[in-house]
Amino acid sequence: MLITKVLICVSFIFGCDAYANRCSTDADCTLFRSCPEAIRFAAINQSNDEKLKTSLCGTEIIDGKRLPKVCCSAFRMTDDRSGFFGDDSEGPGADSLETHPNINLLPTKCGQIDGDRIFGGVIANLWEFPWMALISHRTRAAPGKDNLQFKCGGSIINSRYVITAAHCVVNKKLAGVRVGEFDINSKEDCQGEYPKIYCERHIQDISIEESIPHQGYERSPVDNDIALLRLKKPIDFAHKNVAPICLPVKSDLRNVVLGGKSATVAGWGTTDTGYQSSVLRKVTIPILTASACRDIYNKNSDSGDTTLKKICAGELKKDSCSGDSGGPLMLESQIDGKFRMIQYGVVSYGPKQCGSLFPGVYTDVTAYIDWILDTIKA
Repeated sequence: MLITKVLICVSFIFGCDAYANRCSTDADCTLFRSCPEAIRFAAINQSNDEKLKTSLCGTEIIDGKRLPKVCCSAFRMTDDRSGFFGDDSEGPGADSLETHPNINLLPTKCGQIDGDRIFGGVIANLWEFPWMALISHRTRAAPGKDNLQFKCGGSIINSRYVITAAHCVVNKKLAGVRVGEFDINSKEDCQGEYPKIYCERHIQDISIEESIPHQGYERSPVDNDIALLRLKKPIDFAHKNVAPICLPVKSDLRNVVLGGKSATVAGWGTTDTGYQSSVLRKVTIPILTASACRDIYNKNSDSGDTTLKKICAGELKKDSCSGDSGGPLMLESQIDGKFRMIQYGVVSYGPKQCGSLFPGVYTDVTAYIDWILDTIKA
């Protein structure tokens, strides 16, 4: 793989740190693994690593390993949107959304950020992502018996609705939604060390009143992979472990250029050991530009996917396998002067080999805000 070749190259280049002055600024000299544009370039140009060599600006030792640094701006390209969305004129108008009759059904108290977050960890904080939901499917365990399994994730957007992927609900036997969960294998979830130990036990299992996949959902090639689940009863928001996430309704949030930013994915997905996690985990991943996303999937896979309304994100050993199908792709942003967590994507699909050079693909939520508002009801 090209990334491996770059690492080997750096190991043998004498005086590699002398390259540090190549970049326009010192801050531009970035770890290769932290520069999504360089990762994208490496994936597309696997037969030519000359630009990577000439962009090297130094190395950094992390956990005993010498890792290459590159001038990240050398790989940067102008892009109008980070998802496959086209220009802004294609998106829903600001006036029509912010004055939509159902806008008040989306709570303004949403996406609140827990001050006790664990930065850099892979295990989430007990109350870090209170909007996370698990969707239970009914599978046949033995003749005459049903077995419930959590096969998909989702996120709470108000007391009656959970947003997820359409492929999680179409032709599936849905049993219900669980919210407030942290450790699937434990009735009481605890974190911390004595004397500061925090525990939570208020999970809620709620039946589904209606499953609403997008009317334009296509399985192959994947398109409009988004759905809403209306719950039979309201979620109880009285406990700290359950709360809604914010959606990018306002025009300034919908028009954010995501390419080059870092996002968070959380869930109970596959770990680096190959097994599903019982504990809620998180991972930070880079978002690719729209052109990078098109290039990678059209040049290096058989998908031939050129449809709009998608976001690509992920890097080597980090992608949506760490989350769940239907789970959220999240970014911090300001709403009315306060930092909140905003859901910009829904985990849709990715490469067969999790954490490979190819990124994961997420349904771009900004393209479906009008559909969400048209669909939800009191």
